[in-house]
Amino acid sequence: MPASLRLPRGKLWAWVLLVVGGLFLLLSGGYLVYGMVATQNLDGGSYSQPVQGLGNPTQQGDTLNNLRPNSGTAAPIISTPDLESLALYPGSFLPFQSWVEPWAAPGGVQDTASLVQGFRPVAPGTLPPLGDLSTATRMLIPSIDVDATVSDLAIRDLGDSREYETPNRVVGHIPTTGNPGEAATGWYFGHLQSPFRDEGAVFRALPAIPDLLRKGEQVYVVLESHEGSYLYEVYGWESMHQDKLRVTQSSQATIVLVTCIPEWTYDYRLLVKAELVGFKPAS
Repeated sequence: MPASLRLPRGKLWAWVLLVVGGLFLLLSGGYLVYGMVATQNLDGGSYSQPVQGLGNPTQQGDTLNNLRPNSGTAAPIISTPDLESLALYPGSFLPFQSWVEPWAAPGGVQDTASLVQGFRPVAPGTLPPLGDLSTATRMLIPSIDVDATVSDLAIRDLGDSREYETPNRVVGHIPTTGNPGEAATGWYFGHLQSPFRDEGAVFRALPAIPDLLRKGEQVYVVLESHEGSYLYEVYGWESMHQDKLRVTQSSQATIVLVTCIPEWTYDYRLLVKAELVGFKPAS
């Protein structure tokens, strides 16, 4: 290269730093804009609906299938059925958007009926208090394909403060909160993503639950422990900034599932809330 076209070494580095600085500012600005757009509707967002439950708790052995006689016909049918064989009101086992053509309901409807088979309705006044039952070992949320181990989170000593450890490829349970089947609120935390710590993404699909509820679908959470399996029905959700999150307690048999939202900013929390509706003893 001719000497007249060469930049002095100092000026070359100045141009390199200028370009790198410009890219950094561009990326930072883009990240800030993304954060503002992604979180603009998250603060204070919430939704709730009544819990349908499994029926009369005094009818031991009742399940969704025999309480709702049409539930056995919820599987998709390829050919159009005889219209005279269809009930006028298909029932709550079908999402409302499928009432017009119940034979075209998605296969997940039948899966829901199978999920609750064998669970007995729970009478709230008969539940033991906080600390009487064993902790959960497994969580299933079939609607979003969650099947994960549950572990109690340990407390880490930071010297001048303490904090709970983050869940590593598991659903983390706050050990001072309710266990499955207790008349108390159990809190469960899981990662939406963990790109830097590589601690898994067990609650990656949890943000899909609000849309399922808006569509009128029933979403169930199953917690397994040494005593048996506990069936919880999701009744609502809430989003809030991380600084507003407080682990609260109640005398109701409920659980709260928590993950960080939105992607790449993680400064808000999604809380999915469910109520105990059924119990199946360990075999």
